Amino acid sequence: MGKIKLVMLDFDGTIADSFASVISCAGKMCKDAGIPFDKSVIENNMGCTTESCISLISGSSDPEVIERLTAAYNVIYRREGLDMIELFDGVLDTVKSLHQKGVKFAITSNNVVPAISYVVERLGLMPYLDCIVGVECVEHGKPEPDIAFEALRRTGVSPDEAVAVGDSVFDMSMGRGAGCHCCGVSYGCDSVETLTKNGAEWVIDSFCELEKIVLG
Repeated sequence: MGKIKLVMLDFDGTIADSFASVISCAGKMCKDAGIPFDKSVIENNMGCTTESCISLISGSSDPEVIERLTAAYNVIYRREGLDMIELFDGVLDTVKSLHQKGVKFAITSNNVVPAISYVVERLGLMPYLDCIVGVECVEHGKPEPDIAFEALRRTGVSPDEAVAVGDSVFDMSMGRGAGCHCCGVSYGCDSVETLTKNGAEWVIDSFCELEKIVLG
């Protein structure tokens, strides 16, 4: 493996401990809409787009229904959810250390840029990021490789010099589809076995283990 010059980080479940936030906001959205709430739907689909998850929660494929519920969820998420999110242990120190060694960082997420920017700014991570690519920046979100390709374009790094880091099969599919290396994290939504079967070359139990992989 050649030198890793770019680390593409998934947001929710990989660097951001946002599960409680998403569950809380989705539960309130469902209560307001009179929809039964099954949190296991979110547990099993944490890496997909908000619209896809809301379609599964509501049991509806009607674009108007999904748009209305997504808008309602986003209002609650912006009002209450963002301030509930914290970074996982070791994220800030590891990113800062690798950044000081010349490694570039991109957040590559099915979340949206304004929400990600608010959280990373609040938690002190913003100075160490080269770009943030959210789902609204591309035509197709994960599992398609569009988000990874956009991060590679913005940073000027080739796929074989980049690693996609994430907690779900969506992240592995994105990275693999873009021709990048893939690293899973075991503390998110998908199991070590599932991540490995879907292209993870490594699976780490703690974010700080990433430094050894990147530096070789």
